[in-house]
Amino acid sequence: MKMNTSQAKASISSNGKTKVEVADRVPDAPPQEEIDQLAAEQEEEKNNDDNTGPISLDELFQKFPELNPEVIKGLLRRGEVCNIIAAPKLGKSFLGGGIAVAVANGDYWLGFETVGGKVLIVDNELHGGTLADRMTKITTALQRPTENIDVLSLRGQLLDIHQLEKRFSKIKAGDYVLMILDALYRTLPEGTSENDNAAMAAVFNRLDYYASRLNCAIVVIHHASKGEQADKGVTDVGSGAGSISRAADTHLIIRPHEQPNHAVMEAVCRSFKSPEPITIQFEWPVWYATTLEPAIKRRKSLNELGQVKRDAEADAEVVGLLRQQSNPVTERWLRDHATFGTERVK
Repeated sequence: MKMNTSQAKASISSNGKTKVEVADRVPDAPPQEEIDQLAAEQEEEKNNDDNTGPISLDELFQKFPELNPEVIKGLLRRGEVCNIIAAPKLGKSFLGGGIAVAVANGDYWLGFETVGGKVLIVDNELHGGTLADRMTKITTALQRPTENIDVLSLRGQLLDIHQLEKRFSKIKAGDYVLMILDALYRTLPEGTSENDNAAMAAVFNRLDYYASRLNCAIVVIHHASKGEQADKGVTDVGSGAGSISRAADTHLIIRPHEQPNHAVMEAVCRSFKSPEPITIQFEWPVWYATTLEPAIKRRKSLNELGQVKRDAEADAEVVGLLRQQSNPVTERWLRDHATFGTERVK
């Protein structure tokens, strides 16, 4: 450790050399970031200590007379964590950008009413220029102002979920009503597997701490697993451990719709009645709610694919036969000349 020798007592020894009394040396102050980290840890420990003792049910009623304020009505409150799960490249980040603009302006988001307030986008996936370009396109398409949106661009800065505390330490509780973290997988500490239940529970414990300390809602962008998703339950959609969906207060998923450029949005909530599925449409770069029936796209079985092929071949044969005839033909004539079964002619 370095010493501040300017404050040490010095004397001249008998041999003429300077003698410094080591006991009087003063150490240099630690770096500010170490001080901030220690203060944050002490505050977290204090918060934990304040809540360790049991209280009576009546005291609980008095301490919490009502639910936390809503941020997205029917979906999310201050102090809660929400997952948004969808397949890669389906448009999750555009969905997150749309949420930011809606909440920042108190607009409706996909049919859900929001409160107005400041929003913080924490992005560790896009380069700063890409994020700026994307948000410019979203806000331009929606024709909404941006002054209530702040951004923390972290691509390439190697900050995991615990190290984010350094960036959040100067944010006061209530500064933001909503934080959007895009993407979850880039916040995992080195060596952490998203399939490890205990490790992912620890990650979400940290998210809970941030949501509580900052008094804001947190939306986390995460990807779905590979393979068919249509027949899974809502809480089973999402890559990694089951604790990811269990730990979140709202687990919101996006699955492809039968119609192109459409998707089905479903959610399971802890402090609300879970909403009915809805259909949303992606008109780049914005998602919109539609009145289309929420029909999830399902992968056809081998038998179904074979039937589709046979139907297409039969249709092509009928068209070919009709083109060869200049006069109208009867159903019987088609049955006599077609190579497929007579039932298919009907």
